Amino acid sequence: MSTLNVQGIVKYFGEAVALDHVSFTLTQDDFFVLTGPSNSGKSTMLHTLNGRELPDEGSIVLNNTDITFNSPSERNVALVSQTYGLASQLSVYDNIAQALHARRLSKKAIKQHVQSALEMLELTHVQKTPLHNLSGGELQRVAIARAMVRNVDLYLFDSPLSQIDPHTRARIQDALHALHRLKLAICISVTPDPFEAFSLGNWVAIIKQGKIQQIGKPHEIIEHPANLFVAQFISQPPLNQLEALIATTDTGYQLQTDGLTIALSSHWRPIIEQLEPHTHLIIGIRPKIIILEWALITSNTSTWIKLTAYILSIDLLMGKRTIQLRIGSQTILTADVKDIHQSALQPGKTITIGIDPAQIYLFHPQTQELLKAKKA
Repeated sequence: MSTLNVQGIVKYFGEAVALDHVSFTLTQDDFFVLTGPSNSGKSTMLHTLNGRELPDEGSIVLNNTDITFNSPSERNVALVSQTYGLASQLSVYDNIAQALHARRLSKKAIKQHVQSALEMLELTHVQKTPLHNLSGGELQRVAIARAMVRNVDLYLFDSPLSQIDPHTRARIQDALHALHRLKLAICISVTPDPFEAFSLGNWVAIIKQGKIQQIGKPHEIIEHPANLFVAQFISQPPLNQLEALIATTDTGYQLQTDGLTIALSSHWRPIIEQLEPHTHLIIGIRPKIIILEWALITSNTSTWIKLTAYILSIDLLMGKRTIQLRIGSQTILTADVKDIHQSALQPGKTITIGIDPAQIYLFHPQTQELLKAKKA
């Protein structure tokens, strides 16, 4: 079984830390996606795995062989990017076939491999076209096809879906998954888009300023983000973020902020008692967990928080309908709405909303780490 063990990778550019003790271990079952904002270290990590960059500290062991300081040609690794390794003067077919020449295959075998890749990546109609006449999305697919016909131990993808149109993206994503299953090799991709990461990878890492913030399955990261940064980064529309005072009641503790009070179950007592008196916690409410009144009727919402909200505006953002709501005197919430009742959704009107307290994030005010209630 293919394995990759990355331990304590540090990379400096001058005095700037590009990678800060990055570690992860993968097997051939893993399609691993590294995601984070611009200049977070994603591409540097990819180039360090490929050998275009060498680390200042740490080790990279691929299939029990230390490749930390090997050159790219000494690693059995394929890097897929829009420009790396492509010859603009050659046709699509010749660029893909070029990757097979070193294997000394017959012309018939090369043609079979190339035609299979062309069909899978929907490039048959441009196979004779020089690369300089292709769109950005077509170039990305050529780069993927070049990797697809090779047999390597590790496939690296640099934002493979970024310039592919939405209608083609799902099919190309399926092709990448097929490549992963067919080759029985580890696949690693980087992307600035967390939603692309969640749909492409079965393991995802969030990186910020060269440091891994969280590694896990997509659903684990969505349900339990390690810290406030992760929760903000993966939320679209943006996370609703509030500060709330911890108050003591006759029955325990509650969080109080303008327009919203959240009763905390007894499971929170050990966590709350470790905090300083009069501490303000950070509340994170995902827009999609805010339910509007007509959906409350059909849901089991007996334990939910129900509020009256004033509709400020209704917007179309990133293909989604979002509503700006005001609760209390000045607290603004964004709700991500699927079911539209146009007559009820009018700016200036009031509406009942529901929030499941079990889906609310609570973060430490200093460390900004996610707080978790102790299970019974």
